[in-house]
Amino acid sequence: MIPREFAEYGLTRYAGVTESGLAVYVFPRPGLQTKHALLAVKFGGCDLRFTIRGKWKDAPAGAAHYMEHKMFEMPGYHAAMKLSAAGARANGFTSSDKTGYHFSCTEGFMEDLEELITFVSTPYFTEESVAKEQGIIAQEIRMREDQPGRRVRTELMKALYARHPVREGNLGTEESIARITPDLLYGCHESFYRPDNMVLCCAGNVDPESILSLAARLLPEKPRRKPPERDRGEEADLAPVRVRTETEMPVSMPVFLLGSKLPFVPEGKDWQRRLLLAELSCDLFLGEGSPLYAALYDGGAINRSFSAGVTDFPGGGVCCAGGRCRDPQEVLGRIVDAAETFRADRETVERFRRLQKAARGNFIMALDSFFDLCHTQADGHFMGFDGMESPMIRSGLEPEEAEAFIRETFRADRLALSVVRPTESGKG
Repeated sequence: MIPREFAEYGLTRYAGVTESGLAVYVFPRPGLQTKHALLAVKFGGCDLRFTIRGKWKDAPAGAAHYMEHKMFEMPGYHAAMKLSAAGARANGFTSSDKTGYHFSCTEGFMEDLEELITFVSTPYFTEESVAKEQGIIAQEIRMREDQPGRRVRTELMKALYARHPVREGNLGTEESIARITPDLLYGCHESFYRPDNMVLCCAGNVDPESILSLAARLLPEKPRRKPPERDRGEEADLAPVRVRTETEMPVSMPVFLLGSKLPFVPEGKDWQRRLLLAELSCDLFLGEGSPLYAALYDGGAINRSFSAGVTDFPGGGVCCAGGRCRDPQEVLGRIVDAAETFRADRETVERFRRLQKAARGNFIMALDSFFDLCHTQADGHFMGFDGMESPMIRSGLEPEEAEAFIRETFRADRLALSVVRPTESGKG
């Protein structure tokens, strides 16, 4: 494996690729007890149209998340329970672009890693188990639909995008998951759960060569077919589909989220730079230390629930801001007015530099979390950039770039507003 030292982080990363195409990254941390492994698959909630054995297939929304649940089930046992019995903490997650399976342990790491690779690479779906899981996930969907924060975000994405699969959400709907079958799951596994479409990231007091050797032994075969093609629709226009959407729920005060689409940039370092600029610009313009936040808060237009940030996904991204307030339309209008007059004056430049330094420190502190460390590496691998280089790229951004970004992104014709307002009987 090839080492690369990150002296400023106190880390060395070892990288290698098995003959079957699995990318492996290891961060040895001698002297620490906890060990962590993440095996991620480039198959997420936004993958709804793709090829299986060369033929195009439209998958129901929620298919990737459904597979995450089902992959732990093996013939005769449940992998998560087996890992738990061995002292490991195992779990999975599904995002818009990937599905991840991970565990942490203090002892028996190589045995646990073998189990992780084995169950992720072993499809096992029966009619009975698929039907049972549909009921479990349907209950999860109903619970999340009752959460105003999730509802307001879902409706915002539908207001912003006409066709992008981010409109559907990672869980899908009760109707969509009812269409999932064992044949579909087997086809998805064959297309996506292949070594050259996965990445293994490990951290802790572990040996890189032993990990690479184990992965090569357990996943020795190169995929016979070409990687699947994916169709996420045409590049989205920057104007929203609808400028406002409203939903009623039993809340005591309106919950709102406004958003603006990021211009399309191909995956890779250009996208990484654009994402970092968007994050820094949102913090500069709408973060707790910004003059606009102070003016809105001191005037009672927002409260401490207000926050801003960036959501990214395959083929797109959105700058968002929201919370609970009495008049969401007023907040949107004041944000638009502030963006029109935003200037990178001396005070703003000084705050921009402070935010750069703070972001760098937060990034380095987050590396103490093995989950965050492995997740950062997997994210960059799938998006075609090196996530460990984010602080260096962020430090090269200039205040004038943030000024231009803010003035362009928070224009009235770019923004959509999603509101969950109280029902007449809503008490929240």
